[in-house]
Amino acid sequence: MSATDDRSGMPLASLVWDAQPAGATAVALVMHGGAVEGHEPNRPWSHNVARLVPFARALRRVPGPLAVARLRFRVRGWNGDAMPVEDARWALEQVRAAYPGVPIALVGHSMGGRVALHVGEDPDVRLVVGLAPWVEPGDPQPGEGTRTVLLHGDRDVICSLARTRTAVEQMQARGLDASLVRVARADHAMLVRARLWPALVTEVVEATFARELGSSREPRSGPIGAVVARVVHDGGVIIDI
Repeated sequence: MSATDDRSGMPLASLVWDAQPAGATAVALVMHGGAVEGHEPNRPWSHNVARLVPFARALRRVPGPLAVARLRFRVRGWNGDAMPVEDARWALEQVRAAYPGVPIALVGHSMGGRVALHVGEDPDVRLVVGLAPWVEPGDPQPGEGTRTVLLHGDRDVICSLARTRTAVEQMQARGLDASLVRVARADHAMLVRARLWPALVTEVVEATFARELGSSREPRSGPIGAVVARVVHDGGVIIDI
C-alpha cells in the first residue's frame, strides 16, 4: 500500500502489513530510522528499513489478535520540514481505515522514534515505544492517555541518552505515564544485546494491550519481566537493564 502520488516525482511512503487479522483488537505500527538530511528514497532493502523487520516479526508472534504494519518513509531524511511526520499521519489514516477505533502502538527507531513522539497525541495512539530515539528540545510529546516508553543504550553515540532522559522527566513532571529503560552496553543500532530489544518491545506491547488481546500469559520471569512490570504498573520509571 502506497501513498497517493502527487505527481511531483517525490517517492511514495508505503505501508506493509506483517499481520492483518480480520478481528484485530490492537495495532502496532513500526517506523524505521533515518537521518537529519537526505532525499534518497528508502527501499525495502535499505539498512535502516531492514533493521526494523525483526521487530515486526517479533510483534507478529504476540498472542492475540494484534495487527502489525511497517511504515517506509518516502525519503531518508527529516529535512527540516518533518517530512516523515506527514508520512506517519498518512499511515495512521490507513490503519484507522483498516481497523476503526482500535488502539495503536507506535514503535519507532531513531528518527522513527522522533516521529512517534510527534504523532503520539493522535487520539487512537495508546502506546509510544521509542528505540534509541532522536529527541530534540521542544519537540511535541504524547499527552494523557498514552503510555510512553523510551529505550536507549548507554553507549549510543548517535542520539543523546541525556535528551531522552530529559524528555521522560518532563513528561513525568506533567503527571504522564512515561518511562526510560537504559540498556547497558548497548549501541544505537541495537546490535549489541540484539535479542533484548525486541523482547522488551513485545512484552511492553502485550502487557499494555493485555485486555484488548485477551492475554492471560504469566509475566516473563527474569530481568525483562521485572523491567516491564515496573514500566506498566508504576506509571513511569527510569530503570536500567
